[in-house]
Amino acid sequence: MTKVIIIGAGIGGIATANLLAKAGYSVSVYEKNSDVGGRAGILTVDDFRFDTGPSWYLMPEVFEHYFSLLDKDVTKELDLVRLSPAYKVFFETKPPLTILSDIEQDAATFEMIEAGAGAALQRYVKDGEMVYRLSLKHFLYSNFSSPFDFLKRDIITRSLTLLRRAFTPIDAYVSNFVRDQRLKQILEYPMVFLGTSPFEAPAIYSLMSALDFKEGVFYPKGGMYTIIERLYAASRDLGVTYYLNSPVESINTKNRAVTGITLQNGQTVAADIVISNADLHHTETSLLSVEDQSYPATYWDKQKAGPSALLLYLGVKGTLPNLEHHNLIFVDEWKKNFTDIYTDKITPTPASMYVCKPSTSDSTVAPEGHENIFILVPLPPDASIEVSAIEHLADMYIEQFSRMTGIADFSERIVSRHLFGPDDFRTKFHAWQATALGPSHILKQSALFRTPNKSRKITNLYYVGGSTTPGIGLPMCLIGAELIYKRLAGDKKGGPVHMVERLVPTKENTL
Repeated sequence: MTKVIIIGAGIGGIATANLLAKAGYSVSVYEKNSDVGGRAGILTVDDFRFDTGPSWYLMPEVFEHYFSLLDKDVTKELDLVRLSPAYKVFFETKPPLTILSDIEQDAATFEMIEAGAGAALQRYVKDGEMVYRLSLKHFLYSNFSSPFDFLKRDIITRSLTLLRRAFTPIDAYVSNFVRDQRLKQILEYPMVFLGTSPFEAPAIYSLMSALDFKEGVFYPKGGMYTIIERLYAASRDLGVTYYLNSPVESINTKNRAVTGITLQNGQTVAADIVISNADLHHTETSLLSVEDQSYPATYWDKQKAGPSALLLYLGVKGTLPNLEHHNLIFVDEWKKNFTDIYTDKITPTPASMYVCKPSTSDSTVAPEGHENIFILVPLPPDASIEVSAIEHLADMYIEQFSRMTGIADFSERIVSRHLFGPDDFRTKFHAWQATALGPSHILKQSALFRTPNKSRKITNLYYVGGSTTPGIGLPMCLIGAELIYKRLAGDKKGGPVHMVERLVPTKENTL
């Protein structure tokens, strides 16, 4: 039986393990930390249960499709609720706005702010939905193995539109629809979660607005970590073996083919195929010898990292009724905020931030009479901040949050506080430039330009996760797992597979 080793038990590693185990491979996963999930982890402290990373459940059809490949129904695996309102937006000098993920009602909200903006929003979302559907059908599930992937009628007929958007920053594109800065911020904020700035991100990512305005924003009861728990349970049922607290020292090769791995304790483990779900920069520059590196340090010198972040996990006494499940805090100096992070690489003050209050939708994540608050503040990539400075920053951002949301006694009501900063991303995840997300989704790092999921030098060495194609986010990592399966199956077509078949040797996976 073909033996596969996966390095890292993030969602990409677990999802890949499931598909390959179902395909008949013997799969073992080695994880450096004491728990599974990677950035999509769980923190339980003082009776509060915090999701440590991703908190938006978007692209529900991707989850539905992935679970179907395991012969499972996602609606039976997860207790999903559609959030309404979807999120609330707070501004420095203007009243807050609430987005419902109801295109008619949200268009009315836009129209109240700017004449003509309601119809403009509907056009914007409709166009974004077209790009999204096209991406699902042809691009996201593609390894870009063949130029014929692009010779499809629906791609060719829209090629000029797609090219224009690819080379237009989304801020400029959004300006064609609305002028009011608040409305622009609402349409541009998803770029933060793609690790980039709206002044650099290509306008093809307008598809993100189709997700929250049209497709809806969902939440799995029990928290986002329930996704990891269900995938991990499926993994164990499929016979995947997990080794936690087992950091890998090196990937071993012979004659330009993988032979296995060596753990930090000196143990050598043989394998026919190695798939790294670890940070790709770490994989290439630390786990491989120089001669085996497809993407050496000089390659990464030319790449752009997504932001680092300060994460605040706060348990708060009492209720916070003026907050929704998802909340966005936007500063007036929108462009300067991104310039501070990506160009000048200084800590933004004040800062735009994201705030999640899952206790709005889920009573299990906080003790009775308390709220669960998660705050994400994007910081410059490669930031290094001492512990004392992190504490000071947290105090400053808590004060800003309190002021902008009108919760005057917020800091006094905090009964539990845990921080996670740039150096924690480095230590726990070997994160390149302490990035909280992965390589930025600028044009030259998107779609077919993103770092491929296969070594160019070593046979049977593959990569999965946010560092590689298709990119950042839980749905993207699930798709990335399927892309590995497609490579091993010799499937070069675009689009998702319909079932996982027992793999037989092909030209690519012959050992």
